[in-house]
Amino acid sequence: MIPQTIGREYNVGKIAPVQCVKNDDLSDTEIKGHCFLMMIIKEGSGYFKVGESFFEAIAPCIVCFDESESPKLLRGCPKCDSVYFSPTFLNVNMSFSRIHGEDYDQLAQIHDMFLLRPFTDRSRYVFPLLDEYSGSIYGLFSRLDEELREQSDWYWSCRSRSYFIEMMLLLERTYGLIGQGDCDNSASKIINSHLKKAVIYIDSHYGENITLDDIVISASLNHSSLTKLFKDELGMTPIEYLWYHRLVIAKKLLSFTDLPIKEISHRCGFKTIQHFSRKFEEKIGCNPGVFRTEAVSKRKQTF
Repeated sequence: MIPQTIGREYNVGKIAPVQCVKNDDLSDTEIKGHCFLMMIIKEGSGYFKVGESFFEAIAPCIVCFDESESPKLLRGCPKCDSVYFSPTFLNVNMSFSRIHGEDYDQLAQIHDMFLLRPFTDRSRYVFPLLDEYSGSIYGLFSRLDEELREQSDWYWSCRSRSYFIEMMLLLERTYGLIGQGDCDNSASKIINSHLKKAVIYIDSHYGENITLDDIVISASLNHSSLTKLFKDELGMTPIEYLWYHRLVIAKKLLSFTDLPIKEISHRCGFKTIQHFSRKFEEKIGCNPGVFRTEAVSKRKQTF
């Protein structure tokens, strides 16, 4: 399969190298040399063959493949939503050869790009879909699928990419949480179970109007104990971590999409664009517009 979504009324003829397949019967998974594949298995199980390897995927889980081989469903009938995509959907510089190159990790770190380790690490293909993340993953897939189908305005490609970016960040966090290599994610480095619950809750609900009480309840601790844990392990209070994480997401959306800054601020849980700009400049050192311009310029100079 060569994934393509083509612009119709807006950005006519524009090709986004991504395709969602809801309730995928997995009859066409010929992706070798063409694309990556993410399967979101919600119910049931499937027994797969990829290359000379065999494995079973039991719901709920996410199954990831890069373009090096094509998986085959040998038996089972899992309820599955799939995303077929080229990494260039995330950024034009993320070609297959570059992602598999020896210097890609360094480039990704410099430009805050996506490592895509769940796809390129061939030691495993199946990752558990954590209960705390399942609602977010299902919702993001639905919004991605709808945006690609409806193409509601000029930003349809950027907006669909933004939903996919959030999915990738949740997947990379899961990769870190289950101990698969290094992952630049605070939650993956936390030992205390109460603190980890709080961080995962924030990571899953940052776009909502959550309060300190919500975070405390998620961690099953009292305010003072949780605040001490946050300060001891992360060097910030729970609310400071909430603002920190919102800005992490905002930086990704500014760097890799052309979405209006007002829309990004709302998506990241800020009530007004003024509040977003003020917080961004306070923590990052420049306003969101300047940050976006400099991030794009830096990539152009490098690549």
